[in-house]
Amino acid sequence: MKKLIALLLLTTLVAVLTTGCNLNVNQNDPEIKNWDLLTKSATGSTITIAVDHSNPLVVSWLKTDFSEYLKRNYEMSVKVIDQPLIKTLDELSKDKASEMDLGIYDIILFEGEGFKKAYEKGLLYGPFTDKLLDAKSLLDINSLEYKTHEGIATENYAIPYGRNQLSFIYNQDVFYETPQDFNAFFELLGTYKGQFTYPDPRKSLEGEAFIVSVIGQDLDLEPFSQGAFDKAKFISAIQPGIDKLKAIKPNLKDNGTTYPQSTQVLDDLFKSGTLMMSMSLSYNYATEKLKAYEYPEGASTFVVPSGMATYTEVAGIAFNSANKSGAMVALNALVSPDMQASKYDPKAWGSLPVYSMDVTPITAFDALKKVKVKSTTVNYKDFIESAMPGFSPALRAIVLDQWEKQVLQGN
Repeated sequence: MKKLIALLLLTTLVAVLTTGCNLNVNQNDPEIKNWDLLTKSATGSTITIAVDHSNPLVVSWLKTDFSEYLKRNYEMSVKVIDQPLIKTLDELSKDKASEMDLGIYDIILFEGEGFKKAYEKGLLYGPFTDKLLDAKSLLDINSLEYKTHEGIATENYAIPYGRNQLSFIYNQDVFYETPQDFNAFFELLGTYKGQFTYPDPRKSLEGEAFIVSVIGQDLDLEPFSQGAFDKAKFISAIQPGIDKLKAIKPNLKDNGTTYPQSTQVLDDLFKSGTLMMSMSLSYNYATEKLKAYEYPEGASTFVVPSGMATYTEVAGIAFNSANKSGAMVALNALVSPDMQASKYDPKAWGSLPVYSMDVTPITAFDALKKVKVKSTTVNYKDFIESAMPGFSPALRAIVLDQWEKQVLQGN
């Protein structure tokens, strides 16, 4: 009898350890039960992803790494439709008008703008992100990045899956210690007068990212992050940053009278030694240039820890998706540690993770630590810690207008 009891206890213990559960887990939790049912519904199904992305590696990643992950873990298949976003939204609009309940798209990836238009036209399904069990424990659901996008509340209709952030490229043979805030950055410009500038922010996303980074240091973005806002109050709120951009003009190349018309022109000036810095929104850019022998040997990258402009990419589900459960399982998987690490690999995609150092469980970073990047590339942790809330298109337009009037024209 004692042997039988011991055997039963051992069997129970093995089962607990094998399933990764403990005896205190409430298996009757409605949220867990609902997620289990949703996952079972998705198992063995096919999802269709509509994608329009400037990075040619994205489609390949979706068809290989992501597809293999879903196949391995959920027996799901992936179909990728690579076409302009405007075509996807036009077709969804026609489906809406003709009351077509089941369409051909399940997931839509938004690289830049487009979510707001889709949401306001009723082309998206939701709310759904509040049902993604693992995603809620991995992402900062109280952040502006999660709650807002393009100047509207996401209302759990979108989930962030990737980021691009500005980083500076410099020559360690010119200076070695990198600035820890923008006040130190500006002091550096005074030391190396005439050896720094930034691209015209009206024509270069990197140039825009630079002035947004400066302005964001003194700005509480939340009051202007969604819905109608007081334009005059926003202009007043960004004035300290605009004043800083005006103040550094005398230390820029050509005294800030002209600005490179593209990032490529800026990069060429850095490579020739005319400038001490360049910049990029591709986090592995400098390492790639070094590998191709296009940069000086001392080239490396850094971010200013106090904050760098961040552009977040989000995903949504089509309103008439024929496989909503599969779409939710897939998007939950997209923000999993394995897929965020796979996506972070510059050889696979080169997209920064959407985690938060103070919210995301520390074990979620184990997979990211295994991704090999050169020392000339900023570490993912530094990017995460310097991430800033994104400015909506409407706010960025005001910033550019004020830059042109006050900085460029000097009014």
